[in-house]
Amino acid sequence: MRIFTKLSAPLCLLFVFLCLKTAFSSSIHASYFSSTQLCSHEEAAALLQFKTSFSINNTFYNPYLCGTKIESWKEGIDCCSWDGVSCDNVTGHVIALDLNFDCLSGTFPSNSTLFLLKNLESLNLAYNDFRLSKIPPKINQFTRLKHLDISSSRFSSQVPAEIAHLLKLVSLDLSNNLYDDSPKLILETTTFKNLVHNLSEVREL
Repeated sequence: MRIFTKLSAPLCLLFVFLCLKTAFSSSIHASYFSSTQLCSHEEAAALLQFKTSFSINNTFYNPYLCGTKIESWKEGIDCCSWDGVSCDNVTGHVIALDLNFDCLSGTFPSNSTLFLLKNLESLNLAYNDFRLSKIPPKINQFTRLKHLDISSSRFSSQVPAEIAHLLKLVSLDLSNNLYDDSPKLILETTTFKNLVHNLSEVREL
């Protein structure tokens, strides 16, 4: 009994020391990773530049349905935490952008910085007002894109032939870009045939 009493005090001290050391290490580890941004500076800058191209027009569509995702995009905050932005958990690259019903209004730039997001796999720009912009031919730079939705977004003119170069597409939605008083979004027969021929992965068109 006496031997146990003599050994218990040092063991207790050792146990307390190990607990404090573990807690301190965990605190340092958590602090380090919380201060480390996942999103790259280049991709964050590209998204912020894209944001400056548009204003919010909640009168074009139902104002009660309009989101404000893009308004959460602030410099100095990890872009992977921005609304509508999803990143790869390992590389930190932006892989999905969902601005569906964000009621963006403005001309879509032909050289948009959005095309700098080379790892993008999903892009949803539905229900925005791009003021009869043409779909830029540079859309073929999204070589990893699997899902593209630009329905009800007021794009016009011909769908560029380059869209058939998105060989990994699984779903493509160009619907509801028809207007009685303005040019329509036109998918020419040749482009459509190339889509069907080239995009072997497409499940929804």
